[in-house]
Amino acid sequence: MSQQFVGINGEQTGLGFTNRDQGAKVEEDQGLIDFKIITNNGTHESMKMLIDLKNIFARQLPKMPKEYIVRLVFDRNHESMCIIKDNTKVIGGICYRKYPTQRFAEIAFLAITATLQVKGYGTRLMNKFKEHIQKQDVEYLLTYADNYAIGYFRKQGFYQEIKMQPDRWKGFIKDYDGGTLMECYVHPFIDYGNISDLIREQKQQMIDIIKKLTLNDRVYPGLDKQNYKVENSNSDKPTVKPESIQGILESGWTIDDYNELKKQKEKTFMISCQQIIDTMRKHKSAWPFLDPVNKDDVPDYYDVITDPIDIKTIEKKLQSNQYTSKDLFIKDVKRIFTNCRNYNQPDTIYYKCANELERSIDDYLKKLKDEQQIPGVSKKIKKTNNK
Repeated sequence: MSQQFVGINGEQTGLGFTNRDQGAKVEEDQGLIDFKIITNNGTHESMKMLIDLKNIFARQLPKMPKEYIVRLVFDRNHESMCIIKDNTKVIGGICYRKYPTQRFAEIAFLAITATLQVKGYGTRLMNKFKEHIQKQDVEYLLTYADNYAIGYFRKQGFYQEIKMQPDRWKGFIKDYDGGTLMECYVHPFIDYGNISDLIREQKQQMIDIIKKLTLNDRVYPGLDKQNYKVENSNSDKPTVKPESIQGILESGWTIDDYNELKKQKEKTFMISCQQIIDTMRKHKSAWPFLDPVNKDDVPDYYDVITDPIDIKTIEKKLQSNQYTSKDLFIKDVKRIFTNCRNYNQPDTIYYKCANELERSIDDYLKKLKDEQQIPGVSKKIKKTNNK
């Protein structure tokens, strides 16, 4: 899930918002694109731009009746903000109508030429439109968005929760079947034309404050591996103590936190192993492996099997904290089955029981191996009642 930026105006943007707006803003600063307010004033230039914009709306909004698009784009109560590229070509725009007495504007159509939709022009267009409409003393923007447009408008600060008083807009705008009414508050003190710069400056200020409060930007030399040994190693080199590592204590680390975490993971390891033991014991094919093999019953068993193991012995070793790693526990469990297959013939009931029991707990052993747990000294846990 990407990190969300939520602006004072409600923009739920993600970090791409700043980059999209900034990319188009650079083109604007370089004179490659421009934003113009166009009305049907009868001039040749305005008519040509409105026709180009009408064609873009018709192509990008195929479900909208073309006659309706023409009527609103050329309606003298409506205005349009066009994006002009290279001083000649209309590549997108917004058609809208202001209601000055009610201090809101309705966006009728918004579209960008299909081949240019990933360049941030849509984000820049909305910010320039808010900058313009802000100067007209407009407080809210309303629009009906279809399912494909809801995501875009949310990123631009529009919400489905309408906060404007109903008597300010009901009866002024037309209801659209299949559309979702969305609203955006135009904040009077936000510089929408430079909003990407403001966000970037705010981010840098936050980073500077965090740096003053933390030591995250300080780099320590670390440890020389040759001079330390891993705990429980037989090496005669000194065991590293965490508190002796430069930067550890400064980070807020304490030995109590470490011990508590270690206890929790040790307890989890013990519980997981005990659950595997209980699962084996309950299985219908476990009966040959519950206890050590009786030498009186099988005189030559210990001559053939020199490293015997059984479920009862594994449980005793677990309770006495003899398993210092998950691999040791898993190895003992698997040895139950290898011992059985080494001593017995494939057609015997014992051989078949070993295969069945092994298959039943194979997934449990794989899960145990993947879990992040620390075997170690821990209080004995109560065995499950299997009666």
